[in-house]
Amino acid sequence: MKKRKLTICIAVCLMVISVLSVGCSNSSDTVSMFDLRTAMEEADTTLDEMMSADSNADNPEDLFAYISEMDYDKVDKFFVSYSKSGKADEIAVIAVKDAADVSEAEKTLKDHVQNRINVFSQYAPDQVKRAEKAEVFTSGQYAVLIICDKQDAVKKAFTDFINQ
Repeated sequence: MKKRKLTICIAVCLMVISVLSVGCSNSSDTVSMFDLRTAMEEADTTLDEMMSADSNADNPEDLFAYISEMDYDKVDKFFVSYSKSGKADEIAVIAVKDAADVSEAEKTLKDHVQNRINVFSQYAPDQVKRAEKAEVFTSGQYAVLIICDKQDAVKKAFTDFINQ
């Protein structure tokens, strides 16, 4: 009888640990940045051809420096897509390793937007207003930047993808 109670107790403890580990897991472990990028880009059919860079590249730290001055050691993964034609269109997502760093990632994306506004004011003043309408937000361990015509649809695509 004691052996059976011990076995049941151990089984219950293992189930609790299993449930807790799933509930506390790092959600970016299961999110494909390629698939997320694809879903977000497809949400705005008005986007021109987009170029992209992500954490799977040969030199991810150098590519990441384009959108953020954050210490790359804090980054789990990222992607950035930007208009090949020089328009302000840009979509970026940074997944941080520690959710406590997400506000820093958000700030660096806001700084990136300001830098883009400064650049556009020099060579493409018609794009400044578009860049000024950029949406930067956080969700869990993600910091997100969206500059495009259908920002609401792209944001919904992000939210739907992350919550699936």
